[in-house]
Amino acid sequence: MTGSLVFEFFRSIATPGLDKVVKVVTDLGSVSFYMIAIPIIYWCVNKSLGFSLGMITSISSYINVGLKFIFKIPRPYVAYPHLDAPDYLLNTGTGWSFPSGHAQGTSTFWAYSAWQVKRAWFTALSVIIVAVVGLTRVYATVHYPTDVLVGTALGLIIVQLYMYLEHILAQRKTRISVGTAVAASIVIPGVAFALSSISFELARESASLLGFTMGLGVGYALEKEYVKYDVRACLLIQVVKVLWGLAVLMGIRYGLKAILPEGSFWQMLRYAVMALWGTYGAPLMFKAVFNREA
Repeated sequence: MTGSLVFEFFRSIATPGLDKVVKVVTDLGSVSFYMIAIPIIYWCVNKSLGFSLGMITSISSYINVGLKFIFKIPRPYVAYPHLDAPDYLLNTGTGWSFPSGHAQGTSTFWAYSAWQVKRAWFTALSVIIVAVVGLTRVYATVHYPTDVLVGTALGLIIVQLYMYLEHILAQRKTRISVGTAVAASIVIPGVAFALSSISFELARESASLLGFTMGLGVGYALEKEYVKYDVRACLLIQVVKVLWGLAVLMGIRYGLKAILPEGSFWQMLRYAVMALWGTYGAPLMFKAVFNREA
């Protein structure tokens, strides 16, 4: 049982209060966090940054799902059933274990953010968040330390590759047309979904990510060409935008889930519509209502 010693140590110091704190912290690497943080950045701070964070986080998560499917390593709480973490912690990590999706997504999101912000305090904060979220995954008995370390490293590598690609595209002298951008945003995730359909499990796990990427690319291209929404506004309007935008986003998420058939394709479509609202629909409405000129 030597492999379970690290988990037994954490469970020996666990308390109900600490478990609840860990749940809050570990959710900084959850889909729900990104679904709130990325639209707020896109609507209120910087559209380009919001788009890139949405795209790079989705790509990183898709790679993570693929690797999990390849390695198929069970979770620690499955390998060591005597561990007694509460269900609300165990439910933050289902499916396969390696590599850690929370650790990979967190390092991707915060490393790219730190590179864009370029402030020492923000970089330090980002490092702390990545380290603490990774630690909570082991505490919750949903990941091995190696899952966290590899996931974190993969996130950093993906950020480097993404930044390199951004640099290459920025050097292009010819502008990518909106039609080309829209077509690429549909075709690339569509092909990836078709390839993922070799496995029901892989298609199910990747459908939302590919749909979100599709809607993100289409909406951003359309917004840049036809809306040119200005994120600047007074604090009151920013608050109204966030509350309104997120309310519609959640309405789409759960409303379409209630009326669309079951299946990976429909799940992909639902998340595509959500991303399309966030990147195109919401800015279009904000500009119309608050009448800001680009």
